[in-house]
Amino acid sequence: MLTKETKLSSRRLSLRTKAPFEPFPRAAERASWEGLSESVRRLWITAGEQHLQQDWPSLPATLYMDYVRTGIRDHYQNPGFMRRQMLLRLVMAECMEYKGRFLDDIVNGVWAICEESTWCWPAHLNNLDTHRLEELPDLDHPIIDLGAGETASLIVWTCYLLQEALERHSPNLAKRMLRELRVRILEPYDREDRFWWMSFDEHELINNWNPWCNSNVLAVILIAEQDMARKERMLEKLLRSLDRFIGSYQKDGGCDEGPAYWGHAAGALFNALQLLCAVSAHYQELYQDEKIRNMARYVMNMYIGEGQFISFADSSAKLTVKAEVIYQFAKALKDEELMSFGRQMYLRQGGYEHWNDEDFLSNLQVILGETFQVEELWRNSGKEDAEKQQSILLPMDVWMESVEVMVARDTKEGNGFCLAAKGGHNDESHNHNDIGSFIAYLNAEPVLIDAGVGVYTFKTFSAERYSIWTMQSAYHQTPTINGCMQAAGKNYRAQSVHYEADGVISRLAMNLSGAYPEEAGVMSWERSVQLARGVDGQEGCSEVLISDQVEFKKETQDIVLHWMSASAPVMEADQWVISTSKGSKVAMQYDTELWDVEIEPITLTDKKLMGVWGSTIYRTNMRMKKAVLCGGWQFTLKCL
Repeated sequence: MLTKETKLSSRRLSLRTKAPFEPFPRAAERASWEGLSESVRRLWITAGEQHLQQDWPSLPATLYMDYVRTGIRDHYQNPGFMRRQMLLRLVMAECMEYKGRFLDDIVNGVWAICEESTWCWPAHLNNLDTHRLEELPDLDHPIIDLGAGETASLIVWTCYLLQEALERHSPNLAKRMLRELRVRILEPYDREDRFWWMSFDEHELINNWNPWCNSNVLAVILIAEQDMARKERMLEKLLRSLDRFIGSYQKDGGCDEGPAYWGHAAGALFNALQLLCAVSAHYQELYQDEKIRNMARYVMNMYIGEGQFISFADSSAKLTVKAEVIYQFAKALKDEELMSFGRQMYLRQGGYEHWNDEDFLSNLQVILGETFQVEELWRNSGKEDAEKQQSILLPMDVWMESVEVMVARDTKEGNGFCLAAKGGHNDESHNHNDIGSFIAYLNAEPVLIDAGVGVYTFKTFSAERYSIWTMQSAYHQTPTINGCMQAAGKNYRAQSVHYEADGVISRLAMNLSGAYPEEAGVMSWERSVQLARGVDGQEGCSEVLISDQVEFKKETQDIVLHWMSASAPVMEADQWVISTSKGSKVAMQYDTELWDVEIEPITLTDKKLMGVWGSTIYRTNMRMKKAVLCGGWQFTLKCL
């Protein structure tokens, strides 16, 4: 798409590599910075003042080695993140004030970060030849990962914004910054094709790493690279790499990584497109492409309400999204619905205050884009406007065939049921073994949930991934058959997938048997998940129906159905009942002659899961009472 894969001519879209690249005002251009609202300027100056004369966190070698020894990421990453957060705030404060008050601390921060032996996070320090995880970096072979890209972006934008002030204050500092960017980013990017996230190996996974790394590298190329021949060569390479990412999506824009990764997948692609548009206006034509538009809308399609999202894959049910990126993306697309969604999410998340607690992963490019291009969001979203929040209007029916995800809502305003179900396969990016699973919310309150993912550790992306309970099918709305959970791998997939929606019924049907190993002994497990709106002709009276038709190789009673909930279910009049925090009740009706019910509390100890669900969630296990060879059953969720 960016080179030759569409009707857009690569010649027309070539970059003017010698053109001045000035997407944002530099700090020395005082009219632009002083024209910002006093509230925005004061917020950043106050944030920077917190770090005046503050000691920079220590990052000894043994702390880096700790990840291989313990499998815990945070021991090194947290102080590393704090260094970058401190520098970001100091840089923004100096840009706002521009009196030199923050420069000494900025110099200390830049120097400390430049002194780090690597900018690669310990969890990503793989040897390119052996793929062995190393305890300490090889300085002769720098690794470009997410951490290196983010750090490079922070350093290059610091140099861009404050170059004049820093050269007056410490003439050799900018030279040191450019040296580190050359050695750690530009030279290895030019030299290596083997970074897996470049996606040049057709057998390699393509995911958010591609645009996340490439968008940061692009900023470094455009700002720091002075050799025109190498600059053109790297830009051509980067466009080919980004094309691989865009090509991995289908026209519906479905993302198999879940909404938590939207900001680093489609959102990072937008950041790259904006940089490209700043160099060549021809790239604006990409915003007319239907695929790009649907990639942007994915995050809105997966929204439930009250800050909650459909938490398939390594996502979370509660997210703070990059609302300003959503808004800017929508503005570029001229998509009024998505602009409204971004505006409302921005308001509900606290407006510009959101940046006060954001870590460095939302880099300066994003912050600057918000500061200068969508400051109207800040001006129009003060606390006095809290009562003026508009309803977020969402599509009632969404079907993303590429990832086999259905979303069905009772209303555009989010009242009533929200049902999401998925097919797919068990080798998706950030995969959970969850074919045929679904979630249901009523009035944005959880009824049946996907627990999501806990804090990343060594296990998360290792051969032990599926020893983590949140990744297992037995902790999703899926069956365990003859003691077998679903298996991992691309060959384990939904079959005979069929979707239909007519405005009243929204239904996803599939055969789950292909998700299970041979020893499960299942010949067919046809599952249908549907939202039926206006049951019995009554508006707002909807039902969720789950129907299974099964056939086994031999008669069995060893069948367990699992239902995950955030609230403790109770049994009332032979119905499984959930009460929401707002006082609504949802009952599950089922054949009591077929199923024994066991309600199992699950005590949470992971801080990320606890931040979403509290200390406990619940798994209801329904066990088959009698042996069957074939047959069927139905479950109905309805309001009481």
